[in-house]
Amino acid sequence: MYNNTTSRFIDKYSLESPVECYKLKIVGVYCIILFVFSTFFNGALLWAFIKNKSLRTSINIFIIALAVFNLFGTLVELPFIILSNLNCKWIFGEFACVFSAYIMYFIGCTSIYLMAAISFERFYIIYKPLSIRNVNKKNNLVIIFLCSLNGLMWATFPLIGWSHYSLEGAMTSCAVEWKERSTNVSSYNITIFSVVYLIPFLLILISNTKLIFIVKSLPNKMKMSQDTQARKRVASERYLTIILIIIILVFVVSWTPYAMVSMYSAFIDEEGVSPLAGTLPAVIAKSSMLWTALIYVFSNRNIRSSLVASLKLKFPNSDLSQSRNKTNQNSLSNQNQPIQGNESSKL
Repeated sequence: MYNNTTSRFIDKYSLESPVECYKLKIVGVYCIILFVFSTFFNGALLWAFIKNKSLRTSINIFIIALAVFNLFGTLVELPFIILSNLNCKWIFGEFACVFSAYIMYFIGCTSIYLMAAISFERFYIIYKPLSIRNVNKKNNLVIIFLCSLNGLMWATFPLIGWSHYSLEGAMTSCAVEWKERSTNVSSYNITIFSVVYLIPFLLILISNTKLIFIVKSLPNKMKMSQDTQARKRVASERYLTIILIIIILVFVVSWTPYAMVSMYSAFIDEEGVSPLAGTLPAVIAKSSMLWTALIYVFSNRNIRSSLVASLKLKFPNSDLSQSRNKTNQNSLSNQNQPIQGNESSKL
């Protein structure tokens, strides 16, 4: 199948994009901004985890994995899109098209599985807080491996004949083939929509809906508790859960337009989506590589304190600098005090 589609695939490379060049250049500039910010924030987040061992808690293992995937996708896939949009056509040939689509699809599939795993882990901890000791780094590393293996499997099928990768939308980026109506392509699209999007999305929706109600009721329940450590633990878990819910929701919002447009093209009207309308949701989906790191850095005081300490940022007034450094050290010391059964107090 792959060989039979190659000639049709190659012919597209000689064509200019059907979208006006100035619009594509705007997309290219946006992708440059995305590249810079995604590289900075994902790199900064990973740097904080490398420099501060105490931040490498069980839940942060998931965040580290997402940051690694997102940084890799930013550095490998975005340059193809930036240069192609600035040149108003795909300029890299068939191999680069397949390669960039494969990398992005692998990262996208793996990320949605990881988001579902984070949702379930949060629900498990909040719903059964006494079971928190059963959640550890080793178990989460196994989960990350299985999510990655799943993502790799679905991304590899188009390489070995079940569907294929091709140019999409404005013909300045590549993805799985959506518009072809053959049984081979349609069966793959139905399967991935069900297994890679719909099922993880439902797990995320159900878990986080229940989490929102549980988190909302926690302050009232803890008013009855006289255990100071338990109240601190619950407050820490509640704050972390809210941040992770926000990250997950932003991820889902970023990918859903692309999923809907792709399914519309695949099953309803293959010509009903304009080239630009087919490209913009894909760009929005790629923006998800930035949001996890951006939200986590700005919402997590220990991450920010670790970055300030590792980069040795200095304030103009030396007395003020000493005062702020002392405050940061006290903050880290207080929050890293062991609370029985709770790793999230380090977050």
